[in-house]
Amino acid sequence: MLFSKWIYPSFDPRDSAALQREYGISAIVADILAARGIGSAEAAELFDGQDELEDPFLLPDMEKAVSRLEQAINNQEKITIYGDYDCDGVTATVILYLYLQSMGAKVDWYIPERVEEGYGLNCGALDEISARGTVLLVTVDNGIAAVKEVDYAQSLGMDVIVTDHHQVGEELPRAVAVVNPHRKDYQGGFRPLCGAGVAFKLAAAMEGGDYSLVVDSFGALAAIATVGDIVPLTGENRLLAEQGLKLAEYSDLPGLQALMEVAGLKGKPLTSQKAAFGLVPRINAAGRMGSARLAMQLLLSETPEEAESLAQELNQHNLDRQQEELEILSRVEQTLEEHPEILLDRVMVVPAEGLNHGVVGIVSAKLVSLYGKPNIILSVDGDTATGSARSVENFSMFRAISACGGLLEKYGGHSMAAGLTLKTENIPEFTRQINRYAEQYFEKMPVVSQRIDKELHIGNINLNDVSSLQLLEPFGEGNPQPLFLLRGCLIQEIISLGGGKHLKLRVIFEGKPIYVLYFKMTPEEFVFPVGSQVDILANLELNAFRDNVSVAVRLKDIRPTGFNGQKFRNAYHYYQKIRREEAVETKIMAISVPTLEELRWLYKVLRNRGGSSIHVDLFFLAEVSAKMNYCKYRLILDIFQELELIRLPADFSAIYMEETGKVNLENSEILTWLRQHN
Repeated sequence: MLFSKWIYPSFDPRDSAALQREYGISAIVADILAARGIGSAEAAELFDGQDELEDPFLLPDMEKAVSRLEQAINNQEKITIYGDYDCDGVTATVILYLYLQSMGAKVDWYIPERVEEGYGLNCGALDEISARGTVLLVTVDNGIAAVKEVDYAQSLGMDVIVTDHHQVGEELPRAVAVVNPHRKDYQGGFRPLCGAGVAFKLAAAMEGGDYSLVVDSFGALAAIATVGDIVPLTGENRLLAEQGLKLAEYSDLPGLQALMEVAGLKGKPLTSQKAAFGLVPRINAAGRMGSARLAMQLLLSETPEEAESLAQELNQHNLDRQQEELEILSRVEQTLEEHPEILLDRVMVVPAEGLNHGVVGIVSAKLVSLYGKPNIILSVDGDTATGSARSVENFSMFRAISACGGLLEKYGGHSMAAGLTLKTENIPEFTRQINRYAEQYFEKMPVVSQRIDKELHIGNINLNDVSSLQLLEPFGEGNPQPLFLLRGCLIQEIISLGGGKHLKLRVIFEGKPIYVLYFKMTPEEFVFPVGSQVDILANLELNAFRDNVSVAVRLKDIRPTGFNGQKFRNAYHYYQKIRREEAVETKIMAISVPTLEELRWLYKVLRNRGGSSIHVDLFFLAEVSAKMNYCKYRLILDIFQELELIRLPADFSAIYMEETGKVNLENSEILTWLRQHN
C-alpha cells in the first residue's frame, strides 16, 4: 500500500551487542529486540519467562465463584454456561462446560445467535434458560456490562456468576461473583487475559489453584483463544499460548483433532500463526455464517466419526465465509463507484443493503488495506442499519463513534474496531458528524504504519538465522512476527502459483537470486513489471517439505526503490482536501491546478498505451511522476472521469479509456472550480 508509512528500525548497536553477550542469542534476534526497545530486563522476561501462572484466587470474587459452583455441584442444581459466538467465547464455554461435567455437575450451555440476539446476555435467552430449570447461570467472555440483564436473571430465580475480560464500567453487575481482571481490586499482576483465559483460571481455582490437570485438559483451547482474541502475547498469555500450542497435537478432544485435520495441521507442531490463520477463522465461521453452536458441537464431539462430519461442515462454512467476503467487497466497491465522494472522506461510511453482519467486519479491515482509511460498513435492513468499523493506528474509532452517540441506538468496541446500530434515516447526519469529528482533531489523518524490525542483507537469509527467530515465538499482539526490509530487489520473473491465486517472484537481491512468495496476489493484479527495482517488506519462515528444510520469504508489502513515501502521502492529503473543497495554502493550489497543456499531455500518454490497463498509482510512478506531482495527477484523472474520457474502478486497479467523441476540457466543473480558487 503506497499510502502506508514504513517505520524504519533505529537502535544503538551497542544494545544489540549487549543482548548477544548476555543471552547468547543470534545477532538477528538481538537486533530485532533492540529495534523494539527491549532491553535486558524485558529480554529476561522473554527468554527466562514466567514459568508459572498466577494464583487464580488473585482474581476478584474467585472464592465466591468457586463456593457457589461447589454448592451447585453438591446439590445437583442445574448450571448453564452462557458464552459468545466467537472463538474466544466458544472455547471458554467448552472449557468450563467440560470441566464442570467432569466434576459431576448438572451442566448445560447456551450460545446466542449473532444476528437474532447479538452479543451478550438478553432477556429472551434468559427466559428460555430459566424455563430449562437453570438455578445458576455462569457467563464467560461476556456479562460485565449486563447490569440490567443480571438483575432480570435473578428476578427469574437464577443466581449469576459473571466471568469476563472486557473493560469494567462504572457499575458492576449485582451478581454472586464478578470475576474480571480489569476490576480495580484485582490483586494480580496481569490483566489482559482473554475470556477463555478467565474461564481456564476458574477451572484451576476449582482445583484449589492447581493448574496441572487444567493445562493438560484445556491448555490447547485456552491457547487458541488467546491467539484468536488478539490479546497481548506477553506475561501469562505468552506462557499460556506457549504451553497450550505444544499440547494441541496431543489433545484427546476428537473435535480439535478433526479441526486440525481439515485445516491441514494434523500431525504438525501448532504455531501461533497456524492457529490464527488455520483454526480461529474456522471456529469463527460458525457464528458468522450459521450458528456458533456448530463449533460448540464439534469441540464437544465424543467420537472421531461425529467430529469428522462436523469439522467438514465447519470447513464448508469457512469456504462460504470467504466467498461471502468477496461478494460483500464487490457490493461495497459498487457503492463506492456510484458514490465516489465517499472515497474523499476522512472516515469512509459505506451503506449497502442486506449484508451479512458476521462478515462485514472482515471486509472493513480489507478496506483499511485498500484505502488506508478508517471506515464503517453499514448493513441496511429497512429502518435499521448495523455496522462494523475498523481503524488505523492513532485514530480511536470508539472515541469517534462515541462523539456521535446521540445518533446511535447502541455501539461498543475499542480503538481499532467497533460495532454500532443506528436508524437508517440517521446515516447522512452520522456520516457528517463523524467526519466533522475527524476534521476537528486531525487536520491530517493518521495513516497505516508498518514497523520494520531489521533491514536484511543476503547473508541473513540462511537456515541458522531464520531458525533462531523461533526464540521469539509465539507471535501475536504485542509480539508481532518480525518484519524485514529487502532493499533494491530487481524483479526477474513473475510466476503463477495455486492456479493463479498466488504468485512467486524471482528477484536479484544484493547480486544473488532469491524467491519471494506473495499470497493472495494474482499475476494479473500485480502492478510491477519484470525489470522493476523494488523494496520489499517480508517475513522469513522455515519451510519443511519431506526431509528438506528451506527458508521461505513471504512478501507483506512492496514499493519502488527510492520511493518518497512522505512526499506521496502529502500530495494525496492535499488532493483530498482540494476535492472536499477545503481551504489549502495558496502555494499548494498554485502547483496543483493543471493547465490545458498538462491535461492534453496526460490524455495523450493514456491513449498511447493502446488500451492496456495499469494501476492508477503505478501509472503515476512509471510515466507521470517526472512531469507533475501526485495531487495534480489525481485531479486530472477526476476531470477526465467527469468528462467520461476514462473510467476508474473503486479500487483504482486500472484506468479504462472510454470511447467518446471530441470533448471540450473547458466544460469540466472540477477544472472551473480549481481555477476559481487558485
